[in-house]
Amino acid sequence: MAEKQQNVIVGVFVMMGIVVLGVLVMAFGGGRTLFAETYDIRVVFPQGVQGVQEGQTVTLGGKRVGVTRDLQFVDERNLEKGVVVIVSIEGFEIPQASEMVISPNLMGIGKPPIGIVVTDSADPKKIPRDGSGQITGRMIPMLDQLIPQETMSTLKDATHHIGQLAAALRPAAENLARLLEERAMQEVDTHSVTANFDTLIQRFDATLRSVNTVLGNPDNLRNFQEILANTRKISETGVEAMESARALTSDASQVARDVSALIGRLAKATDDLSAVLTRLDQTIALMQQKNGTIGRLMNDDRLYEELLLSARRLTRMLDDMREVLDIAKKGQLRIKAF
Repeated sequence: MAEKQQNVIVGVFVMMGIVVLGVLVMAFGGGRTLFAETYDIRVVFPQGVQGVQEGQTVTLGGKRVGVTRDLQFVDERNLEKGVVVIVSIEGFEIPQASEMVISPNLMGIGKPPIGIVVTDSADPKKIPRDGSGQITGRMIPMLDQLIPQETMSTLKDATHHIGQLAAALRPAAENLARLLEERAMQEVDTHSVTANFDTLIQRFDATLRSVNTVLGNPDNLRNFQEILANTRKISETGVEAMESARALTSDASQVARDVSALIGRLAKATDDLSAVLTRLDQTIALMQQKNGTIGRLMNDDRLYEELLLSARRLTRMLDDMREVLDIAKKGQLRIKAF
C-alpha cells in the first residue's frame, strides 16, 4: 500500500514537471504562437543574406512581431536572383511601405538582429494576411554600422570637394614643379630657358664661394678684422656720443625750464607795464580835461604868463645879486650900520 502511494506521488511530480516544461516551451519557444493568428510574408533579398536561420526573432520598432520560418531561393533554376526569407507574423498588421533590415554582427559571432523598418508612415496600406504579402530586404554593410550614413555622406562630399581642390591646385603644382626642376645656369645666361629656384640656388652657391674665396685670403681677412675693430671703436664712440647727447638733453631741459620761467617773468612784467600804461593813459586823459585842477593848470594861459613874468623877475634879481657880488669882490661895497 505504501509503495502504491509512493508511485502515485512520483507520478504526480512527473506530470507536474511535464506541464511546467510544456509551459516553458510554449513561453520561450514557438508555443507562444500557438493561440495567436499568424500569417506569412515573403522578404526578397536580391543580394542574398548572411547569418539568417530559421526561428530567429523579427522585430518592428524593437518589439517582436514574428519569426523567420524558412529560407528559399527566388528562382532555383537561377540562384543569382537572390534569396527569399519567409517570416511568420504573429497577428500584427505590417505596413505595406516597409522593408526588412539585417545588421550582421561586427565580430561575426551570434545571430544578426532582424528588424522591419517602415519607409513611409503616411501610407495606410497593410500587407495582406493571405500569405501573398511581399516586401524587400537589405543587408546593412559592415562599414555602415561603424560609420553612420550621415557621416558617410559628409565624407563623400568632403572627398568630392578635395577632388575639386586637387583639380584647382594642379596648375599651381605644375608651376611649382617647373619652378623646382633642375636647370643649368649657363642656359639661363644665354636666355635659352627661364631662371627658376634651382638656378637661384646655383647663383647663391656661386656667390658664397666667391665670398669664401675673398674671406679666405689672409690679407682680406686682416683687413676685415681691422674693419671690425674700427667698427667697434665707432660703436663705442657712438655710445659716448649718445651719453653726451643725453647729458646735453638734460642740460637743454634745464635751460628750457629756465627760459620758460624767464618768459613767465617777462609776461608778468609786460602785464605790469600794460597796467602802468593804462593808468598813465588815464592820467593824461584827466590832464586833458579842463574841468579838473590839473586840467586847469595845464590849459590856463595865465599860469604861463605868470611863470614867464616870475622867470624875468628872477633873472633880474640874479643879475642884481651878481653885481653886488662883483662890487663886494672889489671891496667897494659899504654897508651902513643904523
